[in-house]
Amino acid sequence: MRLKNLMKKNVLNIKNPLKILCILLLLLGCEKEKSNDIRNDLAGNWMVNENSSLLGFRSYEVTIFKDSISNSRINIYNFYKIGIKDSVFSTISGVEGTTLTIPSQTSKSNIIEGSGKIKKDEIDMNYLINDGNQIDTVSANYTKENN
Repeated sequence: MRLKNLMKKNVLNIKNPLKILCILLLLLGCEKEKSNDIRNDLAGNWMVNENSSLLGFRSYEVTIFKDSISNSRINIYNFYKIGIKDSVFSTISGVEGTTLTIPSQTSKSNIIEGSGKIKKDEIDMNYLINDGNQIDTVSANYTKENN
């Protein structure tokens, strides 16, 4: 009887460290789940090459931030080179978040609206800028900078 009790104790002592080791290995072995939030890939600095019907060709930088209120929106600062403290918002939709829509909104007295297609490190957009006197038709290519 005594030998049987001794064996049970040893088995229990061995099992607990083995359980702990197994749990630790499982936790360490698990890869961090990749986020499906396309906005994580969009956040950062982008170089814009823009072709405007009124202003011609321009290159400048914008910064994209994830919107803190909506998980389908981003904010683009310095859009249309309106200023680094000013932004427009866009919504992300479509299969795997490949469509970008700039709903009609006003920024710096300009009515802005447009749409675009999102690729890996590139966004192609077309938008209209109405300052109340003229409408500027713009096509732009955004290229992600290494951040």
